[in-house]
Amino acid sequence: MPKLSKEERALVDQVSAETLEEYTINITRKVRLSGSPEEQETFRYIARTLEAWGFEIEEHHPECWTSWPVAALLELLGETTASIPCITHSMAASTPPEGVVLDLVDVDRGEPASLEKRPVSGQAALCDGLAMPGKVFRVEQAGAAAQIHVCGERMHEMITSIVWGSPTSENASLLPKTPIVSVNAEGGARLREALGRGPVRVRLRTQVDTRWRALPLLLAHLRAPRGAGDFVLMSGHVDSWHYGAMDNGAGNATQMEVGRIFAARKPYLRRDLRLAFWSGHSHARYGGSAWYADHCWRDLHEHCVLHVNVDCVGAKGATLLTEAIAMAETRDLGSASVEKISGQRLSGARPARAADQSFWGHGIPSLFMSPSEQPADQSESARAYAQLMGGATRSGGLGWWWHTPEDTLDKLDPAHLVRDAQIYVLAAQQALEDPVLPLDYRAAVAEARAILTEYSEEAQGRFDLAPVFGLLEELGTAVEKLDRRIRAKPLPPGAAELANFCLMALGRELIPINYCRSGPFEHDTTLPVPPFPGLEPMRRLGVLPPRSDAARQLDVGLVRQRNKVCYHLSNALATVQATLAALPKPSVAGESKGRKG
Repeated sequence: MPKLSKEERALVDQVSAETLEEYTINITRKVRLSGSPEEQETFRYIARTLEAWGFEIEEHHPECWTSWPVAALLELLGETTASIPCITHSMAASTPPEGVVLDLVDVDRGEPASLEKRPVSGQAALCDGLAMPGKVFRVEQAGAAAQIHVCGERMHEMITSIVWGSPTSENASLLPKTPIVSVNAEGGARLREALGRGPVRVRLRTQVDTRWRALPLLLAHLRAPRGAGDFVLMSGHVDSWHYGAMDNGAGNATQMEVGRIFAARKPYLRRDLRLAFWSGHSHARYGGSAWYADHCWRDLHEHCVLHVNVDCVGAKGATLLTEAIAMAETRDLGSASVEKISGQRLSGARPARAADQSFWGHGIPSLFMSPSEQPADQSESARAYAQLMGGATRSGGLGWWWHTPEDTLDKLDPAHLVRDAQIYVLAAQQALEDPVLPLDYRAAVAEARAILTEYSEEAQGRFDLAPVFGLLEELGTAVEKLDRRIRAKPLPPGAAELANFCLMALGRELIPINYCRSGPFEHDTTLPVPPFPGLEPMRRLGVLPPRSDAARQLDVGLVRQRNKVCYHLSNALATVQATLAALPKPSVAGESKGRKG
């Protein structure tokens, strides 16, 4: 197990439980709806504090499509009318003032098989589980006129749109068009008990305030004296459901603590630290980060070396640190930080369509969301978190209080908050201060080879990926050689600059084809995106009749996607080869000390 060096121990010991508590208390004094005066007041506090430490403050107020749930009513109709406690959700539709009266149909968890078995057209669909956007979209597409979600013991606030950021004329049709409410397990049981006696009619009344709102966006810059404008982006959302102590007051406090510590280390920085504080995470479906991704695209593409997200840290009971998200190229960086601080070995879940991950199209490597999570359980909130993370996490999510009024200061563990902040500080130090960026593209190439081998096997040899595998083989060899050269100590003069340019260029070529369906300038929906989404459909070839129209049409599209992947792999290979040719030759002794594959 890697141990902290003396210098690293001195660094992480600067994390202060007292200052973290102070920031968190000040941030969570008020409910912070996106675009509200209370949220703006919190932004001013954060900006004022960071400016006093020497950060340059940049503020924007983009207008984003923002949705506040206001009120909801659910009545079980019959000889007597019974009211069932409920909440409505961000981006759901409002009903007329008198509400809507509908027949009720139970569709279990709203899976496709249930929707085929029990038609919901024109009815209110009763679904188990939180109002996750993918399920909401699927049930609405099946024709449901309204939805009632059974959350479990508590009702969890949710945003129900699959549209990432503000809608465009091309995707506005994907926004929810029907009323949506959630009830707790007791309310769900009452509805199902009534269904057991015969047909049921319900009245729903929802009020949701959805419109374009000006949202605050804060960027705090700490300039590196030796830097060339490249920066590490560390981001977190300020808006909250209720008081949001864990989600995300503690995350903002962690960002501020990282800022405080590195403001005192400014002479050591090789890259700028850019702290980004978003609005619109909870009520505008990542509207703030999506706006920044769009309007500052070139700056991000040319200069951002790493995106580190901070969300839901320091919680009571959050003892699992093996499942934090990391790309293949950032996994070693994240793993070393987690293991040195906690003693746990990071498995590294693949980043999912969540947590303000608005920068994959730019080709920016990503690390972390919530480094610590609850141990596995079967609660509805844990199931929802697993869906949010693509279904591959072994954790129990973020706590039963996530997205509820109970997310208050007592849900934080000061020792856990210090631990998590130390993980961020340690990862940030390497990204900000190491001569060569701590990114491992050997791992990214190995991941690509493994994923595409699996796809090829499932396609049963019916689509030729030989050109892709050939390029991956060449790229893997070249990246291995590059890694040995750039990890040698001491590095020849000018080698670090060449290496970093190459590592950034590799991300710009490899990340979009691995993570993006829509390309570098658009945002995919919040629905899961498989690895190498352009080639993933080849898996269906194994079950389609070989000469069917469906198989032939699929082949046409796959050829185009293969061309796209080969194009980016060729660019990546050319960049590495050019860098290897330009790097100063190391001494024999220096190269022998380089990291081995």
